[in-house]
Amino acid sequence: MLKRLIKVPAKVVIDTGPLLLFLIGNYDPEYIPKMKRIKYGGMPCNKIHYDILKQYLNCTAERLITPGILSEAWNLIDNDISNKKDKKEIFDVNNKYFKLINEVYVSKNEILFDKYLSSNAWKFGFTDSSLILCAKNNCACVLTQDFPLFNICKNLRIDSNHLSSILSLADL
Repeated sequence: MLKRLIKVPAKVVIDTGPLLLFLIGNYDPEYIPKMKRIKYGGMPCNKIHYDILKQYLNCTAERLITPGILSEAWNLIDNDISNKKDKKEIFDVNNKYFKLINEVYVSKNEILFDKYLSSNAWKFGFTDSSLILCAKNNCACVLTQDFPLFNICKNLRIDSNHLSSILSLADL
């Protein structure tokens, strides 16, 4: 059903926000509104948003992240959840998904020697730069909730989807 409503890429590079929604939803969809950084339209996300994201990601042939994204997502979980038992359970529940997501290392030198990024990475940092190169080098689509990154990708003609365009399917 989802494929008829939105173009789903074969490969997707997942940014921190969508990864966070996915990881917390895998743990317990009722826990999603407790995460400060997972929002849609200014309101907390919910189980329906998670279900839509999960369908989207399940329709892709390959899901990619960079090491910085996994670190950022886990730091946000660590910041928003004080209960160590819950953190361990989130990790344990997602362990099989961590293994299914391919991690692509993009070196700082790749960023610094890239024609565009060498003079622009200071604006949006190494993590977003790594996502851009990961998508470019793997013919993948960037999935983000970060409008500046989304716009940079569009300007560079790198396929990208903003998380809100996918979550808007919940409004149908």
